[in-house]
Amino acid sequence: MRAPRMRVGVYGDSRTSSLPDLLSTAGHDVSYMDYDPSPPPVEELDLVVLEVRDTLLESAVERLAERARRGQIFIHTSLQHGVIVMDPLEVTGAVVIAMGELSPTRWAVTTADELGDTIAELLLGEVGASGVPCADEERLRLAAAITYVEAVHSLRRDAMRLLGDAVGDIQEADDIVSARGTLARLPDAAHLRAQWQAIDNPGQARAFRQVLRRVAETQHNQDVELWAIQEEKL
Repeated sequence: MRAPRMRVGVYGDSRTSSLPDLLSTAGHDVSYMDYDPSPPPVEELDLVVLEVRDTLLESAVERLAERARRGQIFIHTSLQHGVIVMDPLEVTGAVVIAMGELSPTRWAVTTADELGDTIAELLLGEVGASGVPCADEERLRLAAAITYVEAVHSLRRDAMRLLGDAVGDIQEADDIVSARGTLARLPDAAHLRAQWQAIDNPGQARAFRQVLRRVAETQHNQDVELWAIQEEKL
């Protein structure tokens, strides 16, 4: 038998995850509240999802705690913060969960107790997802890893623009990029220096050198790493 449908309120100043859409697709009654300095009317809601920027999360929690009631569920979707930031809500008797999105089917979950664990597991199961247990002190490093991944993807697009300029066709560049794999073996330092000097965009040249330095570190290639360091000092 399907779990009861809940009245869900989304409170915040931004869309930081796909959770509201997933809950709506699962049949829950999802509505949006205006982000306002005064405490919003949340008493009749079963679940409140906090979709706020990291810098505003603490003040949003304190605002909601003024109207929270025992048994309500509060979930924030910040990847960086855990459940400690939700202490003002927990002391009201509410169930608090930190649920940061890694992908639509994988979420970093931090809870305060077994009830929170169970609720998080049930909610994620409903939307076809699963949770990755994550302690409060681990979340900042996890957030950094996700930012790193996203930055690498952004640089991939930048590299495609460089390639598109070189071949004269951005669509062909996209096809070439899709066919290439990882840099399994680095060219020698002399060849990399020549390639670097051929890049006329200063930002792309700087990124080329810095990225190659990190790749060299991961592959223990001291010659390339030393080249990159020396160029940085010039």
